[in-house]
Amino acid sequence: MQQTIESAQDGLTAVQAAAKAPIHLLEARRNLHRLQTVIRLASLATSVLVVALPIYSSNFNASGLEKGLLFAIPAFMMAIARPIIGRSMDLYGRRFFLCLGVGILLLAMVLFIFAREFSFRLGGMVIRADASFAVTMLFVARMIQGFGLGTMLLSSYTITADLSRQSGRGSSFGYTEEAQYRGGLYGGLIAVLILLLFGFDPTHGLRLNQTVWSVLFAVYALGTLLAFVLAVRTVPETHKYALIEAEREEATQQKIDPQLYVLMAIVTLTTASSYGLTPFILTFIQDHLTQNILLIAVAYMPAALIWAFLPSRLGRVTDRVGRKPPMVVGLTMSGLFSLTIPFLSMVFPSVSLAIFALMLFATLEAACYAAAVPAEQAMVADMTGGKQRGTGFGLYTLAQSTGQVFGPLLMGILYDGDRAGPFLANAVILIIGSVLVVTVLQDPAKRRRSLVSIAK
Repeated sequence: MQQTIESAQDGLTAVQAAAKAPIHLLEARRNLHRLQTVIRLASLATSVLVVALPIYSSNFNASGLEKGLLFAIPAFMMAIARPIIGRSMDLYGRRFFLCLGVGILLLAMVLFIFAREFSFRLGGMVIRADASFAVTMLFVARMIQGFGLGTMLLSSYTITADLSRQSGRGSSFGYTEEAQYRGGLYGGLIAVLILLLFGFDPTHGLRLNQTVWSVLFAVYALGTLLAFVLAVRTVPETHKYALIEAEREEATQQKIDPQLYVLMAIVTLTTASSYGLTPFILTFIQDHLTQNILLIAVAYMPAALIWAFLPSRLGRVTDRVGRKPPMVVGLTMSGLFSLTIPFLSMVFPSVSLAIFALMLFATLEAACYAAAVPAEQAMVADMTGGKQRGTGFGLYTLAQSTGQVFGPLLMGILYDGDRAGPFLANAVILIIGSVLVVTVLQDPAKRRRSLVSIAK
């Protein structure tokens, strides 16, 4: 009789646990949606800065070196921030650093507003800010923005890993990655509207003048302020979930998988190559295909939409087939896309056909890479135990930032020697990266499943 009662109690406990599981899952999904809303609002300026910063800084006669530094400084600041903050998150939690990152981004948006020439009278004095002041403010704002963005994204990745199940991590990281790009897309649409309202010049048409810049970043500052409020009020502390997971793990799983360092080496190599190419793609296309910015924008629009709306769906692929296949396909296709760019004008004598081919290749590359990035991030989560997750993502994002710092410098040297050189080098390096993923990188999720099946 006693045994029957105990069996019934055990069954009741199992039923209660099963009933609670969907509740926990729904709560995790709600928290992920809250996090992604914060990311979208805080990322409004990211895409616009990439396009507008070189153009706007030209208003103040910024040199080529200064323009290059405006892109290198944020990556350098991210590289400094991420290892320290990653370890700190494992000790003190995630939420504080998410709020800190968004708050720092808010400060950067405010500083961008004042990156301009102006003058005003204060008592009997005239305060005047000239072009050198504007350039200095751009540097200061970019430095602060890099630190804030690095902190926000690192904490976001860690929170995503805490809230997602191993079987659904690819999709969850896809949503988080998607939120950043969607925020950039919304920010771009806002920029177009403000440009139409404040940037029309009867002589030169639409121009990115100082009024447009200040109004634009005032709007972005409001969006980032809302993101900060939502981060403080709606995003919970998820460190407790990581600690609970760590208690369920064996001691060996609470340590960082040594394969993470292999992944870091591959990420540093491939990021240096692909990110290093970024400053030269637009210049090369304008020099060899067309000067028409509208045509180039049309060519890249499908790729931008893919990054804004598909990573979460493509991330499910990695949950089904493992982490490595999407990474291999993404690196390979990106390398092949890079290889095609120098030859578009040779193969397609018509500009329209060349732009159409560029659009097809860019769209295909985006679709493949949008599946690869969530797979890579999910692999990092698989390689780190609950107690070491912040440290693991700190190391992973450090590898990214290191590549972003040195890549443009190395590719710039190649570009000065031969305009097609960086594209060919990028193709070779990314294909080598895909070979390294196949040959030396082990999928921890598959390895763990194999061990479980052997144990059974």
